[in-house]
Amino acid sequence: MDAQTCDVLIVGAGPAGLATALYLLRARPDLAGRVIAIEKAVHPRFKTCAGGLIPKTILALGELGITLDVPAVEVVRGSARTPVGDVDLDRGGATLCTIVRRDEFDARLARAASDAGLRIVERCRALEIAQDEAGVRVVADRGAFAGKLLVGADGSGSRVRRSVFGPGKETIGRGLMADIAADSSRAIEFAERRYRFDFRCVSGGVRGYAWSFPCLIGGRPHLNVGIYDQLPRAGGAPGSEQARMLRELRRAFDDLELDGVGRGATSFHAYPIRWFDGRDRYVRGRVILAGDAAGADPLMGEGISCAFEHGKLAAGALAAFLDGDNSALETYDRALHQGAIGRKLSKLAFAARRFYGPRHRIFFRLAHLSRRAQEIGLDWYNGARHLDEVPTAALLSNWASAVLFGAPVR
Repeated sequence: MDAQTCDVLIVGAGPAGLATALYLLRARPDLAGRVIAIEKAVHPRFKTCAGGLIPKTILALGELGITLDVPAVEVVRGSARTPVGDVDLDRGGATLCTIVRRDEFDARLARAASDAGLRIVERCRALEIAQDEAGVRVVADRGAFAGKLLVGADGSGSRVRRSVFGPGKETIGRGLMADIAADSSRAIEFAERRYRFDFRCVSGGVRGYAWSFPCLIGGRPHLNVGIYDQLPRAGGAPGSEQARMLRELRRAFDDLELDGVGRGATSFHAYPIRWFDGRDRYVRGRVILAGDAAGADPLMGEGISCAFEHGKLAAGALAAFLDGDNSALETYDRALHQGAIGRKLSKLAFAARRFYGPRHRIFFRLAHLSRRAQEIGLDWYNGARHLDEVPTAALLSNWASAVLFGAPVR
């Protein structure tokens, strides 16, 4: 079977694959037409995701020169209910999160990448992946593709990961999500431009949190509500874990009309969330993993900002390899473990083990001790002013100065 050839082949045209292409073609416009992404669906396509863009992602869009010209809701306040009390989140009117619909957002990225020279082949599902010293070959349901390098950006259930890296240790969480119509004059999420989190489900056996985000669907106000469990229980009666999650979701937002969710009146979507594990590898031969295929934030399950950071690092490694640096891909693997993104995800994995563990009440109490520490933690998580890239020692020093003396965090 004759194969379409290219320099870089990307499996998956979501944020990770498209960000990789955007950064690569921005740095190497001479590769236009020589980078191919194969996508099993067609843009705009539905994607089960809350669609929250933290400030770190907005910075990446600006770096790429992409205007966010899709319907969005900017959130400036937040609430977090915990097993030991409530927290109000406010950074003086600064945007905490921008809520989009993934079909519209991803389609916008796809247009920008196509304009830059990416070839996107849609309705094309990868079936078989093989590699040798010369390159990588993918057999798909719309033909074969051959490239010098392959990026697996095909999500939490990545076929590339299974085919090339093997099943390995599974670090798969679970999300349940539903959209419900809202009255923008009455819903606090719209009236106060607020998102809501509820961590009380940890005491109920769900190691994660529930959320309610304001969003626009077809121009009409809705609430995106859902629940994330980092470590769903194995075994048990069929559907018992899902029933537990739905029960905790209804309990978290008993002011919303959620009785129909999961009972036929309101449809919901269940989906896997692969989270970062520092023991994993992200490079094998000429194949690298990016985005959810590599692993999202273990604490909150957020993956869009990770997709852009992976994409930027991947683009640099791919360009260097094509320029003759045979060690460039291993440099990418080290960056995902030891660079800024790896350090951040490792800290979030540490936090997830504490806040979702058997002694979670102790850690929630510690988090309640200092309002200033909460604000700094939120800015760090959001990547505001690239704070999440500050080395750990400097971050701790700045953090202590800010908490004890009110100094600004740099």
